Amino acid sequence: MENTKFYWNPETIEYYVDLYDLNGFASVAIRVLDFVTNECSLEDGETTEQLFASLMTQIENNIQN
Repeated sequence: MENTKFYWNPETIEYYVDLYDLNGFASVAIRVLDFVTNECSLEDGETTEQLFASLMTQIENNIQN
């Protein structure tokens, strides 16, 4: 599962980028963890940690651009 790529809706990423601009990284991390824990469905051996890391990476990439 290490090389699994997850698709994230661009609007989801943009929401968290905007949240970062308003409230900083810690707020984003807390909200993303809540989102992947409560709103995402795990499939085929995926873990919450993998989803969290994937989404945070996409958010960070968009913040840096």
